[in-house]
Amino acid sequence: MNKLKRIFAVSVLAVLSVASFGQQQGLQSLTTTTLSTAIPTPLTFGIGGSSPFTSQICLASLTNVTATVEIGTTLWVDTEAMDVVTNSIPASGTCILVQRGSHGTKAEGHLSGRTVFVGRPNLYQGFDVAGTCWANATGTATLPAILPWINLTDGNRYNCKSDGNWYKSGIGSASGAERSTPAGFCTGTVGSAATEYLNGAACSGASTATYSWIATSAGELSDLYVYSSAAVVGGTSKDVLTVYVNGSATALTCTIAAAGTTCNDTTHGVAVVAGSVITFQFVTATSDTAANISASVGLYGQ
Repeated sequence: MNKLKRIFAVSVLAVLSVASFGQQQGLQSLTTTTLSTAIPTPLTFGIGGSSPFTSQICLASLTNVTATVEIGTTLWVDTEAMDVVTNSIPASGTCILVQRGSHGTKAEGHLSGRTVFVGRPNLYQGFDVAGTCWANATGTATLPAILPWINLTDGNRYNCKSDGNWYKSGIGSASGAERSTPAGFCTGTVGSAATEYLNGAACSGASTATYSWIATSAGELSDLYVYSSAAVVGGTSKDVLTVYVNGSATALTCTIAAAGTTCNDTTHGVAVVAGSVITFQFVTATSDTAANISASVGLYGQ
């Protein structure tokens, strides 16, 4: 009888493990917002020096930030985890109460505008990853269940890019973190149906790249972010920023929608070698205009 009980218990655990694994196969992405105000470096860890402690933080948006016992929400900023305190979601405003330095991380100061990752606690990880992230070499299989991959134990953050490899995109201490940030800009108004390279000068129809960024090491370009100081005027949603490498357009591209000011591409990655020439091209559609365009990507090592 005892033997049968043990066999039954093992069988139940096996079924539960398979079910749990199956539930993780659908790709889930941590959502993001930003800090609307800076968080100063804490002088003490709560009353009596205890840690973790609670404090108020203000976000640009509370979308996907829930505060229920059943679900819970963990926020990740730089290398600190914070848990939203139950019932701290306000009826209006975007400031909430969080438990600082949760999940074994250290409370620290954060600048306004820093990216805040939002997700349930089980969407964060406890170890680093490396090598191939696709399930097979063809690139047609599903990606890892959760992106980005954030390791709470050391602050390292990873993404699975289009070449099928893990690349570190966080600020942890291990090799492979972001090495530099290629960027470009132009000032003034970008006119209708214009092709504008971000040459660090006036947005005056510069259809030739006169400014370029030279990669000093091999790695991958990813995490493209684009900003227009004025909302894009027009209705065609075809104001497109494309990253060029050695004069050829890459998969790193995004479109600022009508009435929008930003866009990003955090999905694609482009391999580069030392000496690769990186330029930024912005194209507006007919009847569309934008202003003071800036763009940046991260160069990450393997």
